[in-house]
Amino acid sequence: MKIPFTWQYCLAFMAFVFVFGQLHETAHLTAAYFVCGQPGIQRDFNLWTLSVGCENSTYAYVPTIFGPVFSYVCMWIGFFMLRTDNKRLWPAAFLLVVGNVAFARVLTAALGGGDETTVLKALLAVQPIWFIKALGFVLVFSLAFPPLYMVYKRLANKHRVGVLAAFCVLPLIIMMLYEFILLGKVIEAGVLPQAHFLGIADFIYVHTALMAVVVFIFRKTLFGASSKSLT
Repeated sequence: MKIPFTWQYCLAFMAFVFVFGQLHETAHLTAAYFVCGQPGIQRDFNLWTLSVGCENSTYAYVPTIFGPVFSYVCMWIGFFMLRTDNKRLWPAAFLLVVGNVAFARVLTAALGGGDETTVLKALLAVQPIWFIKALGFVLVFSLAFPPLYMVYKRLANKHRVGVLAAFCVLPLIIMMLYEFILLGKVIEAGVLPQAHFLGIADFIYVHTALMAVVVFIFRKTLFGASSKSLT
């Protein structure tokens, strides 16, 4: 498959990243509700917390792992789609793997952070921190690299390493500047900061809905345009 570098595709791809990024966060908060009886709190795009008192729960680590579980399930669905001979599924598989920021999970774990490492710290508190971080990286790499490698194998772009690198790295920069910084300041300024459902600020719901509309409008570009160049 060939991934097009058109503005329509890149716009729709980023919208997909934003939608599934928020689904990742919603998985955290939904799990928090079942563990604690009340949701956590997400006031911006970069941070969620447990509700007051929930951090003392024996299972306080459970909500932390459910975000990655959601993302890995998506990545591995994409992995198995790419293994089939049905090439029309490959564009959607590309989105499920790369659009769930598989590379970011590996990079964060390599730096000693991430949800997975946080959970390991809770479960293996008696172990040396270097061991926990190393184990976290091995775990994340084992889960995220195979889908990424399968994407690489299926790409037919002339410079497929560069194409894959661009779609792995550039969205992280855009998310940092646009979601975490710019939209974070919008929420801080008092635009729909209230949380009426699952502890998520209303502004985040509005933004996610708008991104979902963008994905819908450009769905043929995302799921069909690259299928014209399948090999």
